[in-house]
Amino acid sequence: MNRIRKYGTGLLMTVLMLFTVSSCDLTKLDINKDPNNPAQASLDLLLTNVELNASATFADGLNNATMGFMAITDSFDTFSMTNSSFNGTWNYLYSNPLKDLDGMIKATAQQRADGAANPYYEGIAKVLKAYYFSLMVDLWGSVPYTEAFAGDAAEQNLAPAFEDGASIYPKLITLLDEAVAHFAEPSPVSVKGDVIYGGSATKWTAAANSLKLRLLLQTRKVNTAEVTTAIQSMVTNKVPLITTADGDFQFTFGNLNNPDDRHPMYQDGYAGGEAAYNYFGHQLMYEMLVPLVPGGTVPGDPRTPFYFKRQTDIALNPDDNTDKQTMPCSQRTDCVYGYFVYSNKVTQGVYGKAPSALTTAETKYLAGYFGRDRSDPSGVPNDNPIRTTVGLYPAAGLYDDKAEPAGGNQGRGDGIFPMVTTWMVKLYQIEAALTLGVTGIAPRTLFEQAMREQFAKVSSFTSKDPDAVPISDASRDAYIAKWMDKYDAASDKLSVVLKQAWFMNFGNGFEMYNAFRRTSSAGGVSGYPNDIQAPMQKARQFPLRIPYAQDEINLNPGTPNVVYDLPADAIFWDKNPYQFPN
Repeated sequence: MNRIRKYGTGLLMTVLMLFTVSSCDLTKLDINKDPNNPAQASLDLLLTNVELNASATFADGLNNATMGFMAITDSFDTFSMTNSSFNGTWNYLYSNPLKDLDGMIKATAQQRADGAANPYYEGIAKVLKAYYFSLMVDLWGSVPYTEAFAGDAAEQNLAPAFEDGASIYPKLITLLDEAVAHFAEPSPVSVKGDVIYGGSATKWTAAANSLKLRLLLQTRKVNTAEVTTAIQSMVTNKVPLITTADGDFQFTFGNLNNPDDRHPMYQDGYAGGEAAYNYFGHQLMYEMLVPLVPGGTVPGDPRTPFYFKRQTDIALNPDDNTDKQTMPCSQRTDCVYGYFVYSNKVTQGVYGKAPSALTTAETKYLAGYFGRDRSDPSGVPNDNPIRTTVGLYPAAGLYDDKAEPAGGNQGRGDGIFPMVTTWMVKLYQIEAALTLGVTGIAPRTLFEQAMREQFAKVSSFTSKDPDAVPISDASRDAYIAKWMDKYDAASDKLSVVLKQAWFMNFGNGFEMYNAFRRTSSAGGVSGYPNDIQAPMQKARQFPLRIPYAQDEINLNPGTPNVVYDLPADAIFWDKNPYQFPN
């Protein structure tokens, strides 16, 4: 889960074997004498390396953990973590992609000082730094920032100071403003090596503004008046934002298995001999399976066969001791969802009927939706070949047209890590309107548009699997109409919007983990979505941050002494730290 992967094309790997950032003076890019033996990596190669390795790292263990916190998977769903849990991740981020990014920024700053500005590379580097460090702050709180990469400098600062997130966030917003200004400058060269936007200054500008909106919204409980004014200004002045799918700030992985540059979720679900992905949460699957029409047999959410891949249609027998040991929740009496085939605890099961009334086809279908109730403390049997695994979206696994084993490198793996998308931006605007009173925003209209955009993104993945069937207009429209009815009927409309966001942001756990903490209310009452299944058993309180790396604690005496589930140690913008009820 927390292993470190290094991705890259053959060319990139070759270059990086020859040249390392730590041994290069990146501020002197005019000293290459021998084109066959350069003294440092070029900006285009550094940029590719940063985008690839940072995306692979954030989309892997950290992403899976935050999805686990929000009951999408069972990763860390007992909420027990140690200082070793993300030790390798922390070390790798600071020693590889973030260090390379710092090298890019220093190089472009030196070029500008020398009168040879390279504004597009400079702007891209600043947007990436703002995004990556915002995630670092959202996860760890205080992190090394200004002094983070001084270890190779003359002063040999091997214990960089930790800066509080409250002081880092304004610096990230400044970086984004500077980036927008850079993209407005004429550039003497076109950008190469940008695998996100292909060097488009227009798209990077919209991404910078959209990320700024995200950071402002994140701090709406800290500086409410200031944030309201800033967001209102962006809306009033029609600042360019991400508004279409082709402008989505996302990373698309490759489909190579040597070196392996495929989506981390795909690697877990398919690259081995049998699926080794975490369990998916039962509530998520259950709610997507329930038909829109009572008594219907088609999943209510048309995204279901894109999100989840069944590996079996054989129902386990509860009267067989061996099968019973493998069945989800067979050792518990307090499960809410349990084993779908036999569970009648939630409105008489998925189809609204008792298990004994299921048809053969219904039994075979439900048998493959095999996950875990939230924080089920039962042991983990050898059920890898039958648990529900990663589907077609977002990891580019397999579409669920039939139950079949998912191991053995099936599928392509060239999925996406959706960082800031057109539908996320609309959700940000809706929240700003509903909580801050920002005008010029039509929340209901944006909510429907956001759902349609995300459905279109999911359905577009049919191009990655010849067996995939596009989402039909009729099924999409019926589903969206149901949610618009919920929105219209709700007194608390943000609760409806962010519950749907729980489904829409599948594949990006950071969005919902942040939204949940950001929307918690006074007294630590649940944020949104506020109807996630209560943990069956919890070893700790809800994680309000993640633990610092053990290596950092050992080597840097300035590492903060904090407890990750203690309200007093919550992230600076988390003003009402959530606590599980007793």
